[in-house]
Amino acid sequence: MANKITTKYLLDLVSRSFALAIPLLDKNKKIKVEVQYLLARIIDTIEDSMHEIKDKETLITGFINILKTANIENIENFKKVVISKTINENDKILIENIDIVLKVFFNFPLDIRNISISYLKEMGYGMIYYQDHIISSFDDLNDYCYYVAGTVGLYLTEITRLLDGLNLDKEKAKRLGIFLQKINIIKDAKIDYKEKRIFWPSSLFDNENPAPYFEDKAYMDKSLEVLNKMIESANNEFKSSIEYIMSIEKKAQGYRRFCLVSVLMGYETLKLIKNNYDLFTEKTLKISKKTTIDIVSKVKSDFYTNKKLEDILTNTN
Repeated sequence: MANKITTKYLLDLVSRSFALAIPLLDKNKKIKVEVQYLLARIIDTIEDSMHEIKDKETLITGFINILKTANIENIENFKKVVISKTINENDKILIENIDIVLKVFFNFPLDIRNISISYLKEMGYGMIYYQDHIISSFDDLNDYCYYVAGTVGLYLTEITRLLDGLNLDKEKAKRLGIFLQKINIIKDAKIDYKEKRIFWPSSLFDNENPAPYFEDKAYMDKSLEVLNKMIESANNEFKSSIEYIMSIEKKAQGYRRFCLVSVLMGYETLKLIKNNYDLFTEKTLKISKKTTIDIVSKVKSDFYTNKKLEDILTNTN
């Protein structure tokens, strides 16, 4: 008998890092964040698909409408259209099983669903906007990262307020999301370049042409120069991310752990790729399994007190 497909199964399929972090969440948030990640991943899958821009807009708008109305009358057609031009095989499995995700989502309380829809709608708008707008400056990069991940930080902060009565700093929540997205954009640069997608500001490159930076070793020094500018941009968000985590009270300890694992894995990734030309080659750069296990183990045991987090901030200055 085949294994029953669940939201947890789908999460494990499409995200290594969040599959590690989400189980650490407090019980009152775990399934909600799991489903929210999968809903965001569906929108991201449409963004990354081979569909024309106008069709992507139609599909994302249609998906948000499904979430609003709980009307799944045309869901089979929606799945068929999205899958037809989806690139990643695991994402195809997610889309094929979208009914499972929606069934759980529609059973959430209305206030939780409304928060979810609000930020997914904003995320989808930003993704569509940047389909035909170039990221030319660091301001553009910050804007794009806000739509894609800053909205996630705000969603998490809103449900933590609703479920735990905590009023966390929304600006720092945004910056935590932006920090994590910038790391993804940096470490996946070669993959994105090969797929003709550039998320690094075009103003970083001579004549706004990234090709020699990824294809010509004679550009190694210049490549490392722009890499370190990208790392500096990500590091600009790190202090706010840690301060946000330090403000999470004990009654939401699971949420603190969830944020810590994500941010510390991001921090280790930045250390790995700094001055590392392998980023511009075919080599895959990711932190070791040992480092990941060490982070998760220490976070679970509450090793990272606020004092230890302050020490990390001191050492990064």
